[in-house]
Amino acid sequence: MLNDRKVILRFIQRAIRESEELQEHVVSFKKGDIIFNQGESLHYLYLLLKGKAKLNHTRTDGSSLDLLKLIPGHFVGLLSFTTGNPSLTSCIVQADVQALRIEQNEFEQYVNDNPRLRHPLQQLMMSNMADRFLKNLELESEMSALNKKLEKEREDLKEAYEQLEQSYQKIIHQEKMATLGELVAGFAHEVNNPAAALIRSAEALKENFKDLSISEPLAVMFKNGLEAGPISSSEVRRKMLEVQKRFPYVEDRAATRKLAQMQEEALAVIDSNRKKIPITQLLQQFEAGKLIHNIQLASARIANLVKSLKSYSRQDNNQADMIDVRTGIKDTVLVLTNRLKFLDVNLELNEVPETCARMGELNQVWTNILVNACDALTDGGQISIKTWNDKKSIFVKISDNGPGIPVDILDRIFEPNYTTKNQGAKFGLGLGLAISNQVVGKLGGTIEAKNNEVKGATFLISIPITKC
Repeated sequence: MLNDRKVILRFIQRAIRESEELQEHVVSFKKGDIIFNQGESLHYLYLLLKGKAKLNHTRTDGSSLDLLKLIPGHFVGLLSFTTGNPSLTSCIVQADVQALRIEQNEFEQYVNDNPRLRHPLQQLMMSNMADRFLKNLELESEMSALNKKLEKEREDLKEAYEQLEQSYQKIIHQEKMATLGELVAGFAHEVNNPAAALIRSAEALKENFKDLSISEPLAVMFKNGLEAGPISSSEVRRKMLEVQKRFPYVEDRAATRKLAQMQEEALAVIDSNRKKIPITQLLQQFEAGKLIHNIQLASARIANLVKSLKSYSRQDNNQADMIDVRTGIKDTVLVLTNRLKFLDVNLELNEVPETCARMGELNQVWTNILVNACDALTDGGQISIKTWNDKKSIFVKISDNGPGIPVDILDRIFEPNYTTKNQGAKFGLGLGLAISNQVVGKLGGTIEAKNNEVKGATFLISIPITKC
């Protein structure tokens, strides 16, 4: 029966009513009163007989925390009273309180003078300590749950921040690409005009010789100059020996070198007309034809480069088109000529059907993979690009014979912001392959990377065949 707090409290209250000495130690507090403050050393132990109070702890940042609600049968200030340490809490009255106040140096005397109270008080103290212990367990459980929640929120916040950073970097990349597209389009427009003028001028120069008879020596020399193809240095040196024997009267070495680059028809014209027409004039006609031929080739190359730049940098509206992926690959290779000129590039672009996609986005895929290959290769390295298809998909395989991809990072190369180009002249944001993966994935395709059996790496891109 004495394990029941209410029974023990009634027993103690009856003992107080029967003892005038104990009655003198009953004190009262009004609602809002503070029985003791946090940090005080307590000289009294209070047993709550009536009313309600609460224990409150003030943190170092000034915020407060309600720890325990006190009802009749609870001891107040028990921990500080028994240990002698300053109180860790403040006790605030919530409803008018009556309490038995026991002074520290009189506690043993009360127990000895009232042996009937010894066991009830001990039981009540044990019950109070059990309450505090259970409350601590409850608080610890709540704290653990709160910590787990905070940890989850921290991880969610970290993930959200990473996604925000990725989006931010992607926006920067897209803005750069848009700006680059505008600059390239403007540049291509400006270059296209003089290139077209060169082509027209070359054609006009050719027209000047239309009125000449095909048998006219000057016309024949000009025609041969237009048709002259490149000759290796070793072949020129060999033919110079023959020309020196055939035309001993030509003493100028520069003229001899020019003769060595001519076709037999042109040499025959010089040999048969050297007494009628000065040889220098015949050479000039040949060189004029050759120069115009070179102007035509250079102009055509510029025109093709401008066309590829325009196609490559074309900014996508939200409208996809039916495209031939090979066109984008060719444009990309041409745009990257400066990066690829010291490499051996093998194109095996087999015919594939058109599919619905955005040319500009796919050009970013080819660019990112080829630029990475260029960074990995040294002069003389090899890159091969092959296309083919089955009934459902178009496949593009880009391979190189470089050092390959380190095995420990092979699974991470498509992660945003992951890069090995973080020092020296080769610097990257780790977005190229991540964006490529996203572009291909948005089309419903896949992009895979693996190391070759011998050396180098291969990227295999599959793009579904669809209609717009």
